[in-house]
Amino acid sequence: MFKTQEEHVSILGICVDSPLPADGAGDVNFMCVQSGRRAIDMLRMTHFDFVLVGMRMPDIGTWDLLRMLKTAWPQQKWALVGGPISEQQEIAARMFGATTLFDASPSTDELINLTSRIREHAIQNVLAGKFGRSPAKARAAAI
Repeated sequence: MFKTQEEHVSILGICVDSPLPADGAGDVNFMCVQSGRRAIDMLRMTHFDFVLVGMRMPDIGTWDLLRMLKTAWPQQKWALVGGPISEQQEIAARMFGATTLFDASPSTDELINLTSRIREHAIQNVLAGKFGRSPAKARAAAI
């Protein structure tokens, strides 16, 4: 997910407001798009560590976008933004693998804290051997 610990965190916001700058804002590269189709184009061109998905998209339904996102990028971490979120929407978001739900666009501090927790969790999984390379990839790397 994160290439190195020192890198900036790249976040794509889809139909959400940009967060207000904070002290650690230099660590966050936030890009915002206002349509689902543009988001798919951006995801094809650039790697994002985290995606914020808004509930109101002008061109694609939120669940249709998430279906495409999870099919093409199954490991992509994301959060749903929109308020109020109904119980049915929360259930659907959790089924699509949402890491968290926000009633309003999160602040930069919230994004930094969230991505830091995700990074720590990923590091712990790697150290525990939960995300090791497959034997075929390990052999290919050794050659």
